[in-house]
Amino acid sequence: YFSSMYEAGHRFSQSPSCYLASLFAAFHPSFLFKCPFPLLPKCDTHSQVTSMRTQLSLNIQALAVWANICLARKDRQNPSLVWLFTGMFCIYSLFFAWRANLDISKPLFMGVVERFWMQSNAVVAVLAGIGLATLVSESNRVLNTNGLQCLEWLSAAVFIIYQIYSNFSACDQRTNYVIDKFAKNLLASMPHDAIILLRGDLPGNSVRYMHYCEGLRPDLSLVDQEMMTYEWYLPKMAKHLPGVNFPGDRWNPVEGILPGGMVTFNLYHFLEINKQQKTFVCIGIHGREIIYNWSERTMEGMSEQLFDPSSWESVANEEMWQARMKTPFFIFNLAETVNLPSDVKAQLYTHAYNLYKEIVSLQKEHPANWHKNYAIACERMLRLRERGADPEVLLSETIRHFRLYTQKAGNDPQLPDIFVALKHLRKELQSLRNRKNV
Repeated sequence: YFSSMYEAGHRFSQSPSCYLASLFAAFHPSFLFKCPFPLLPKCDTHSQVTSMRTQLSLNIQALAVWANICLARKDRQNPSLVWLFTGMFCIYSLFFAWRANLDISKPLFMGVVERFWMQSNAVVAVLAGIGLATLVSESNRVLNTNGLQCLEWLSAAVFIIYQIYSNFSACDQRTNYVIDKFAKNLLASMPHDAIILLRGDLPGNSVRYMHYCEGLRPDLSLVDQEMMTYEWYLPKMAKHLPGVNFPGDRWNPVEGILPGGMVTFNLYHFLEINKQQKTFVCIGIHGREIIYNWSERTMEGMSEQLFDPSSWESVANEEMWQARMKTPFFIFNLAETVNLPSDVKAQLYTHAYNLYKEIVSLQKEHPANWHKNYAIACERMLRLRERGADPEVLLSETIRHFRLYTQKAGNDPQLPDIFVALKHLRKELQSLRNRKNV
């Protein structure tokens, strides 16, 4: 990248400072340690301009505009280059906005889209370099001197140093091992000869890298859910997964035979034919699979803003929090929704309560919905008098965690009902303590 920028600067201007000025914009968090992925984001030119104004300093924007203003002069320099790069910027930006398909209202997708704007920002940086060279040349002509050459070099160097100074800490990822630990811990937690159904870039890329490139857990079989929906995937890859049985040629929620003779299968059929092995799902099942509809009720908002929401680290952190909460949530939801004998329901409620209590006690700070879920589990345990839990402790825990939830989740439409429940629970707790004192 830097060598190509040097060659461009060397060819596009008689002054080497053009190259320096075009380089300084590269030292920005969105330029370093991020690689554009082959996606087509859903965005618009307004968002791109807003992002460019944030990522590029006012100096470089002004110099790029000056390069275009100088096109109106009769003695303009490098007019073809300015037209070329301005046209590149406009065509790329308009085509990209037209063909985009990611929702930039989501921080993660916005982070992906911003990487595609690096190309247009690089063009603006080159235009700024040409603008700086033109500005210095025009100043020398007006002042009838060549003494501004050192000032040209100095200003370009200051731009670069300032960008490095202000953004190096955000770009320095030497101690960032979040994705590395995510993949290693995920692989280490799997039983022998298990099947892992991968979904998405985070587990797909990180786990595959550790498995195939670093040789971790060669006994496992990694199957990509989304790739199984493509007609070429299984015919080419099934032979490399000897421990996995595929009941057809392509994964589809609706089973059948396609016009070309390709046999489709769904998740239930896949699990049934591989029931002799343990199968695990990483980051959910494909959204169209009805077998997994219950998961849509799982509450979100787990990450507690520990990472930039546009980063993959935030995704890994979110999945870690959700994984901890999904087991007790599923058990509690099973007791709530399935028609079971009362003793079985009591066992499920007790098991869910114990799991919630364990994970809540492990951390001092929790995502907001942990408090709500644990408080509801405590309230259910109050109804199971024969389970041996202290009613006063359960009431106190219910009140405390409901109160903590109301402090963190200010936009929950159920807050009025929770406040009413808190008022009633406090009366119950006071009544219980009065009876004990008597």
